Amino acid sequence: MQKLKGILGYTWAALLIPLVVATLFGMGDWMELLVSSTGLTVSPWFSGDVVARTVAHAGYETRIHRPVFRALIGERREGFVQVDWGPLEALPAQVDEEVDFDGDGQADFRVVLDTASGRATLTPLTEYALGLAGAYRLDDAWAVRAALKNPRR
Repeated sequence: MQKLKGILGYTWAALLIPLVVATLFGMGDWMELLVSSTGLTVSPWFSGDVVARTVAHAGYETRIHRPVFRALIGERREGFVQVDWGPLEALPAQVDEEVDFDGDGQADFRVVLDTASGRATLTPLTEYALGLAGAYRLDDAWAVRAALKNPRR
């Protein structure tokens, strides 16, 4: 009887292995469903926040995100704005653009981005632009983050 229980137990465990493997492969879909049902979102400090404006160019576009100053409570004194250029295959060898992040009609900073190497320079044109916080290659675009001083603080 003891031997039969052992055989049945090992057989049951062996039969469950494909189920466990299938569950692990399908876990991403379940996790996405679980997270989307709770209303949780990725922090704008990681995502760059939502796109506020888009500027069309010949074959590519500039996406200016909403400035990020959020803190756990209130707002920070300094934050950033993310600017994306894409799609990658349509970008010129060098992007040179003045960016108006707050939509007041006056350029706040100028970005020069070498799309081959990813090197970028940022020239502040107003008191709120502090400098370059980083340049990143995304899946479908190049992104630059400009450090900003919060105009409301």
